[in-house]
Amino acid sequence: MMIKAGLKGVILGIASVGLFLVGTTAPVQAASKTVKLPSSLKGSWYGYLGKDENDWHRYGVVKLSLTKNFTLRTYTSKKKSLKPLRWEMTNKVPVTYTKKAKGVYRLYSRNKADLDSPVFISRKQVNVKVLGKKKMALKLRMDGENVYLFRQPLRSHMWTYSI
Repeated sequence: MMIKAGLKGVILGIASVGLFLVGTTAPVQAASKTVKLPSSLKGSWYGYLGKDENDWHRYGVVKLSLTKNFTLRTYTSKKKSLKPLRWEMTNKVPVTYTKKAKGVYRLYSRNKADLDSPVFISRKQVNVKVLGKKKMALKLRMDGENVYLFRQPLRSHMWTYSI
C-alpha cells in the first residue's frame, strides 16, 4: 500500500508539472501569428535627432536596425554633413512582428517591459519631400508620433524617441 501511495504521488507530481509546462507554453502558441518583415524593410534606417546647442553644437542621429532585434544606436557629429558619426549609445530590444489590417506591422517586445508604447511600421516605403526632392522613407509610429527614417543620415524630419 505504501508503494502504491508513493507511486500515485509521483504520477500526480509529473501530471502537475506537465500541466504547468503546457500552461506556460500557451503564449508561444498565441504568438504563432508572427510574421517576417519583407527584405525591403529590413536593414538599417537613419533618423535625425536635431542639433544640441548645449553639447558643443552636435547633431544627433539614430540608426535603427530592423532584424530579430529592434536596435537603436545613437550617434553624434560636429558637422552639418553628419560625417563622421561618433557612437554614443545602443538600445537593443528583441522583438517579433505581427501584421495588422491597416497596412502596418506591429512590433512586440519579447520582454514586455522593454517597449513603453506600441511601435508600428508601415508595410510600404513612402515618398517624403526632403529639401524639395522626393526620397523613399520608412514610416514608423512611436509614442503617438509619425517618424520618417531614411537609408542614409539626412538632416530632415527631426524626432525624439524613448525606449
